[in-house]
Order: sequence, then structure tokens, then C-alpha cells
Amino acid sequence: MLSCSNNQEIEVEQLARVYVDLQVTADIYSNSDSLEIKRLEVFEKYSISEEVYDSTFIKFSYDKEKWERFFKLANTYLDTLKSDLKKTEKKE
Repeated sequence: MLSCSNNQEIEVEQLARVYVDLQVTADIYSNSDSLEIKRLEVFEKYSISEEVYDSTFIKFSYDKEKWERFFKLANTYLDTLKSDLKKTEKKE
């Protein structure tokens, strides 16, 4: 079963979104007992396991092209989240 999860890989776009969501979650819940529960919710949201995420992240880190694309996508997604938050704050 371990070998199956090691062969799975998620797309770079999904990896970037999971990464950003995990970073935001860690920032929001850093001093909370809820952090692990919220992390699991991120993995459930994207229907992947933490093991597949970790193995894909490691694989991409060894591929310069995928690694650069990953960070560009992550930054773009983060910018989108920030923009959406500003729009929400203006409405309130």
C-alpha cells in the first residue's frame, strides 16, 4: 500500500492550492488545538492524503521547471485569496 501512495502524484495547480491553504491554515490556527483538524480539512477539501501531498511536494522540489511553476501558481492563488478578502471587507 505504501508503494501505491508513493507512485501517486497530484497536478502542480492542485499542489499549489493545497500548499497555500495549508500555510493560511497554519497562520490562522498556529496557537490552537484545532490546527491538525483544520489541516485534515484541507486535505479532505482536495481529496488527497497528506502522504501524497508530501511525496508530490518532494518530487517537484527536484524538478526546477515544476518547482518554479508551482511557486508562480501558489503566488497567484494567494493573491486571489487576498483580493477576495479585500472585496469581502469592503462589503462589510
